[in-house]
Amino acid sequence: MLNPKQIMTDLRKLGVKKDDIIVVHSSYNSLRGEDQIEGGPEAVIEALKETVSEGTLIIPTFTYKNVDIDNRVFDVLNTPVCIGILPETMRLSKDVVRSVHPTHSLAAWGKDADSFTKNHYKDHSPVGVNSPLSEAYRRGGKIVMLGAPFARNTSLHGVEEMVLPEYLFNYNYDYKIILENKETITMNVLRHDFNGFEQRYDRILDILEEGTDYQVGQVLNGRSCVMNAPAVWDKALIKYREDMLYFTDPRPRT
Repeated sequence: MLNPKQIMTDLRKLGVKKDDIIVVHSSYNSLRGEDQIEGGPEAVIEALKETVSEGTLIIPTFTYKNVDIDNRVFDVLNTPVCIGILPETMRLSKDVVRSVHPTHSLAAWGKDADSFTKNHYKDHSPVGVNSPLSEAYRRGGKIVMLGAPFARNTSLHGVEEMVLPEYLFNYNYDYKIILENKETITMNVLRHDFNGFEQRYDRILDILEEGTDYQVGQVLNGRSCVMNAPAVWDKALIKYREDMLYFTDPRPRT
């Protein structure tokens, strides 16, 4: 049985401080491996909160699979997450604020949760300038791949939206948004496409400096990485402008 409090100890070794802003992409199965975590997913979320007790915890609560072109309704309070048990547990956790976005909402907890999430409804794209991911970049946050593969590093979508590679978007759609107070608004939002390409966000480590821009290590049983968000965004933007297809491979034809 794994002790979830070890998460804080392990993340401290990777440079996470109590007043940090962290964006956490997670794999619960990788964290536990062949073991069980005492207290389950709820205990993991509480350990993450404790790790940044004086900062802000941000976790994606994406819904792009269950809010799609055939079901264009997003309920801030009730639409479940489509990307795993830890994000869904975060959504249901105490004192969490969820941003308003039909496909790429995020949940925030802590010091600046309200300010990170309050303007997301203004965006016309999945990771626009009002996304909490963009705000974490501007405020010098950290990106934590908590046992998760680098393909889940959604911040790189935000960089892609700055350069607009040809594969990125298909069409925009109107979505009905049900707010916490039960009022409704309409958001017109683009959807990512990636037609013909596979993401290769693991290549970000090839352009970052280990020890300065990122650290890799074990958190519980999961191989994890903590990256400096400004370094990720700024250096990825330079690389995209040099080679817009650097972070992709052509998808094999079937």
